[in-house]
Amino acid sequence: MALDLAVPVIDPYGSVFRLLRLVELPFSLFRVEDPSEVDADAPFAILGSYGKPDADAVGELASRVPTIVYAVQVRASDPAPLMRALGYVSDRMPLTMIQRSLLNE
Repeated sequence: MALDLAVPVIDPYGSVFRLLRLVELPFSLFRVEDPSEVDADAPFAILGSYGKPDADAVGELASRVPTIVYAVQVRASDPAPLMRALGYVSDRMPLTMIQRSLLNE
């Protein structure tokens, strides 16, 4: 089932975008480097985070478009931060769990 969606991935370094390409998603992804490049009419956005996510950056983006944080390089002992994001996934999760989270299953 392919969906006619194009979801922005805010990722200045490209690692999150490369990891997302391993997840079999039924919609297309495109990479941007800055949250200001995301249009308010995007279906949702995926915000790449390296280490602990910046709650202010997440809050600003989430106020304009539903946002999912994809965190990489976080310690296993770090709890998922409380933010206004729609969801939170991590590179420590199995690909099938990331896929289900992004598809809201």
